Formats: sequence, C-alpha cells, structure tokens
Amino acid sequence: FRRAGANSPGFPGPAGSDRGVMSRGGARPAKSWDNAFPMDFDPNMFLSQYADAYNSRDPERLRSFFALDDPRFSVFEDYSGELFDGEGYGVVLESAFDATAEMDFDLLRSDRFGELTVVHAIQKLTERDEEEGIGEVLIRATLWVDVTGESPRVVTGHFSLVPLSETECCVPGGCQG
Repeated sequence: FRRAGANSPGFPGPAGSDRGVMSRGGARPAKSWDNAFPMDFDPNMFLSQYADAYNSRDPERLRSFFALDDPRFSVFEDYSGELFDGEGYGVVLESAFDATAEMDFDLLRSDRFGELTVVHAIQKLTERDEEEGIGEVLIRATLWVDVTGESPRVVTGHFSLVPLSETECCVPGGCQG
C-alpha cells in the first residue's frame, strides 16, 4: 500500500495535496479529503487488532473496538438482514466466545473525513474441519471509525457476503450473497 502525499509515515502532504488515501492501486486524488487532520490512524493495525480480539475469543476486548454507547452507532448485516443498535450488536459480539473460525482482514482502502475514517476491507473467516476440510467466508466490510478519542472505535458498519465466483454461487432466484 502507498500513502498519497506522505512526507512521513502517517501524515498526508501539505494542504492542497492529494488526500492521503491508502489503497491497493496507490493513491487517487479527491476533493472531499480534509488535510487539516493528520492521517495518524493505521487501518491495518486496527483491523489486525480487531481480528486478534476475535481469534482470542475475548468478547470484552472485541467490544472495545465498537462505540456501542454512541448514539450514531449502527451495524447492518446484509446476510442476516438485521440492523443493530449498540445494545443489539453487543449481544452479537458476545457470541465470539463460542466461535471456531479464525478471522483476518485484507484492507482495500481507507479515507479520512474529519473525525471519521472510512475503512473498506475484506473480512475473511476461515473454518478448519477434519471432515469437511477448510471453508472460508469472505465478507465486504465498510467501517466508519471515529478516530478522535483515546482509541479508534467503529460507530457504524456495513457487512455483506462476497459472492462466490464459482457456478455453485447461483441458485434458483439468483446469486445468494
């Protein structure tokens, strides 16, 4: 990943330069970037620590990545059809204790807009089973992260399944996912 206009790691270039977007293809200029805020949030580190909390089956640590008490908080999961508030999503996070899959992320891009950073990533959940082999679910995650407090926290998120590219993806009624 490259950071556009970066004079030093974590900071965009001078005002008027491109916006400090990190993505696989490098940086792209945009008019909505606010260079008054330094890009000191590391989305790769945030996603890695989030996955580590999940993989260690630590619901309390996992909850610390979400601003569950923030009135702006909401998470929508396409695959469940549910829109969660902070209280409801707190219950979902408790289920990490019983999870058996391992989580990992691939960062697609990250954009800073004032007090929020929008993180686009592919969340990978891998299940290893002696009988079934290895199964993997890919989820497109878009996270709006408030980066103004002591630690960054997700205030809203959207999760949707990434459709399989295989023919088994399509079923009567259309592709599921």
